[in-house]
Amino acid sequence: MTMHHGALPTLVSLLICDQVIDDKLSNKKSAIGMFNAVLVPQTPTTIQQMAVLASVTELTARVEMEIRLVRDADNSIIFSGRGFVEAPNPLAVVDLLFSLQGIQLPAPGQYAFEILVGGEPLGRRRFQVFVRPRRPAPPGGAEPPATTPGEPTA
Repeated sequence: MTMHHGALPTLVSLLICDQVIDDKLSNKKSAIGMFNAVLVPQTPTTIQQMAVLASVTELTARVEMEIRLVRDADNSIIFSGRGFVEAPNPLAVVDLLFSLQGIQLPAPGQYAFEILVGGEPLGRRRFQVFVRPRRPAPPGGAEPPATTPGEPTA
């Protein structure tokens, strides 16, 4: 684990959502479909698309940041990515957008996205993965539909 020397940046926000719209003209970001839980038909499962939006400030130098997806049950790292971030001045807020596809989750339970600088955690955001209960077959053995209209899906 690399240690970070100097003041750590401040994590202002950490959002998990379906997608982030980044308006290039205004430089505004819109988090669409924010969530704290995912309902899936079974595990292991693959989340086809999700996004993480992290906002940091008090960057006094170019730093290497890391995003990790961790399974809380055993602290296993499901996903990890690194990159360098800098700001024009320490008061600036830098928005980091992570658009993720094909994230594989091995089991139901609690997971968390973590943001780190030099191995030091800045913050984390948890979310739950639930398996949709199977509906019993009605008399006569006909299989019920997999989902009901309007039911959220992963």
